[in-house]
Amino acid sequence: MAGKSNTSATFFAQKKLLGKAHTSNLKVDGEEVIGSNIQAASTLIFGEDIPTGPSQTLYLIQSASNGGAATVEYIQFVLTALTGTTYDADSSGGGAGSDSGESSQSSGPHCYKFVMPSDYTSNSSNAREGNGTFNNNKIVHETLGALQLIPPFFSQDSPNPYIVKIFEDDGGDAGDEIPLLDNIDWNVDYYNGVLFLQDYDSGKIPAHAKAFAYVGKMLDEVVSSGSSGGGGDGDPNATYLVKTATGSLSAERALVAGTGLNSADAGANGNFTLSVNNSVVATLTGSIFSGPVKASQITGSLTRLTNGTSYMSAGSDITVASSSAGQITVTSTAQDQRKKFLYEVTGSHQSSGRLEIPSVNFSNVEYNPNRIDIFVNGQMMSSGSGNDYSLPHTGSIKFTFDLILGDIVTIRTY
Repeated sequence: MAGKSNTSATFFAQKKLLGKAHTSNLKVDGEEVIGSNIQAASTLIFGEDIPTGPSQTLYLIQSASNGGAATVEYIQFVLTALTGTTYDADSSGGGAGSDSGESSQSSGPHCYKFVMPSDYTSNSSNAREGNGTFNNNKIVHETLGALQLIPPFFSQDSPNPYIVKIFEDDGGDAGDEIPLLDNIDWNVDYYNGVLFLQDYDSGKIPAHAKAFAYVGKMLDEVVSSGSSGGGGDGDPNATYLVKTATGSLSAERALVAGTGLNSADAGANGNFTLSVNNSVVATLTGSIFSGPVKASQITGSLTRLTNGTSYMSAGSDITVASSSAGQITVTSTAQDQRKKFLYEVTGSHQSSGRLEIPSVNFSNVEYNPNRIDIFVNGQMMSSGSGNDYSLPHTGSIKFTFDLILGDIVTIRTY
């Protein structure tokens, strides 16, 4: 059976009490650079209930009770050898064990650090993932207690779910498990995520570890928020509007700025401000609309711009008026004016020539055949190419037939 030497056991306990991690039997406490702790500060003490029998399902967030705060997550960590912990335990003071074969062990690393997996944020549903502590490749001991493993004394189940499991490597994933009572005699510091091996075996190199991490609120958060994840003196039926939902409040709702709104967070003791996004929603200062604008009711005048000028301008013989109900009325003041001209042909006139009509100006009616009537001896003529006549000039007509002395040409313009 595995048995830790007095040197290993003494150093582990002594250094823990002195606030240091135990990484090497060849180092005294003053040479250890990684801190450890027996939890005392409110920032390092678990503030919410921890389940006694959680399921060992990777990345499953679990709570102590139905509807309670999520506090634990089962994670597969990467184990990386800690620099400066390589030595031969058979050397003087090395603390080698007395199990079979340990008297001839070789030099190797005796301490490993727990490191968050490189794909943690894509696998986890932890509301705090990516917050600087629960990050990909984060070294646990560098969080100074913000990220801690759950120690076994939180459960009396057998087997205890909170006992860390360590594994050899199998192509980048967990391979064979190295049992707790293996002859390499390993210990885990649950506070800082440090694995110590009393005896080095080159055939049993730890590469992965599965353990529960605490993902709930620390005591200082619970005290400052006046909540305890479902307990306390607050109304248990109350609902909560929060900036980000974490699952720590049973009836919380996240505040989200929707389309057309901007949000600005001034931080703790400051204001969380919602404002209109002028690029989306029109305000009194004005906006540019990219689509159709419709209104069910408009009151006030529409004929004036803000500078007092008219944006609808009346042309010749036109008036523009706006009523208080919003209607705009456009009225023509011009009368239907008609002019009539009579001309008696004074001699024969061939179809190839132009007949000049005194006082007539066809440009006044824009040569528009709908505003011109021409009669020869009382019979209406048709205009245009291939018809009875054309208008080659402002006051002349070119007929497609000959005229003779005494023919009467009558012209009406509108």
